Amino acid sequence: MLKVYRECCSNCLFSKDRIVSKERMKEIISDCLQNQRHFICHTATMNEEKVVCKTFYDKLGHKSQMVRIAERLNAIEFVEQPTGEW
Repeated sequence: MLKVYRECCSNCLFSKDRIVSKERMKEIISDCLQNQRHFICHTATMNEEKVVCKTFYDKLGHKSQMVRIAERLNAIEFVEQPTGEW
């Protein structure tokens, strides 16, 4: 299953409150698009998980080979954001 967060986090890469510069955001998105990859939410990485960013999935998921394959196989699992401190 390819996990995707149900909602975007407060520091989403695509929001004005992102934790990286606008230039770095563009680099990350460009790399994902050039290599047909998906973007793993930073919240997930802090919990040593691999969960696709909700906003990436909504806006650019169709450009990711893995997302397209998972959708065809009905293998997308929408999960809740973790609560508490990390």
